[in-house]
Amino acid sequence: MTVTLDTDRLTETAALAASAAAEELLRRRAAPHQVRTKEGDAPVSDADLAAERLALAVLRERTPRFGIVSEEESPEGGDDGRPTWIVDPLDGTTNYLRGLSDYAVALALAVDGRTVLSLIRLPESGAVYRAVAGQGAYRDDVRLRVSVPRTGRPLAGTGFGTEGVVRGQQRCVADRLLDAGFEIREPGSASTGLCRVASGAYDGYLEFGIGVWDTAPGALLVTEAGGTVTGWGGETFVAARGHLVAAAPAFHRALVEAGGPRPPAAEPGGRA
Repeated sequence: MTVTLDTDRLTETAALAASAAAEELLRRRAAPHQVRTKEGDAPVSDADLAAERLALAVLRERTPRFGIVSEEESPEGGDDGRPTWIVDPLDGTTNYLRGLSDYAVALALAVDGRTVLSLIRLPESGAVYRAVAGQGAYRDDVRLRVSVPRTGRPLAGTGFGTEGVVRGQQRCVADRLLDAGFEIREPGSASTGLCRVASGAYDGYLEFGIGVWDTAPGALLVTEAGGTVTGWGGETFVAARGHLVAAAPAFHRALVEAGGPRPPAAEPGGRA
């Protein structure tokens, strides 16, 4: 399927959708929240749902013929050949509910399974990270570049899901990273971690057992910032498979080797 896209207009659409969601999240920040647990033991709050409704309303109004895959409302949708928005209205729900600043609104646009545009907004700072395939990655208007080797241990981000069996397997990966000489950070939000790789703050990020809305937006940012993104073990990256190794080129091989030849958990699990 050949599709000609107005990426400037679509980036504007993504920015408007992310802004609507972010403003709602900030508005509800100090209010009591209704929280339930969904499949995989992951929390979902009234704030997640409200932010998603506002973001999707913008997307449906401005791109009515596009498909949508969104974490809460339509996690299984979008496989019909249309350009498809991938939406995570609140990546980092636990952080948000605990008053921590590491959470994000993340969007990507996929065409024929290829991510062509992404935008991640960090509501607390107002920073907007964006990328269009072949056009570079930016934080606001500043071009992003991944890290280069420096003095000291390399710094890798990773994540821990909510299902007990997955958490145990992720702990084994963390042990291997430490044994390989990496310092580790766990931002609690894959989108936030991948923004940090794209901007050079982290040397790499790896995680498995997550959703396409966790992988697709940040993966394009890292690639367009000059990084390398693969699936686990160095295989070809496919966003829907729920795992990735994203790093500056100087650190990617070491991160792949530390992660192991295959993801310990084959199926996406809960995400906090």
